[in-house]
Amino acid sequence: MTATEKLYQLIQSLSENQINEVLNFAEFLHQKQLTPPQAITPGTLTGLRGIAKRPGSAPNDDDLRAEYTDYLTQKYQ
Repeated sequence: MTATEKLYQLIQSLSENQINEVLNFAEFLHQKQLTPPQAITPGTLTGLRGIAKRPGSAPNDDDLRAEYTDYLTQKYQ
């Protein structure tokens, strides 16, 4: 028995709502097959670089650790 035949037999036992779900999924797979995957074009994410940049130089590990410790201390007091 082919996969098509198995699917047809299975669908006959489903409710109309379940058949609609199967149909929606099959249409999704079909559309996915037709649409080639889109690569992220160069420069797309680079425009976001620096959006949350702090003024001044980048903090070192000790500064980050101290800042995070202070944050946790304030949050859980």
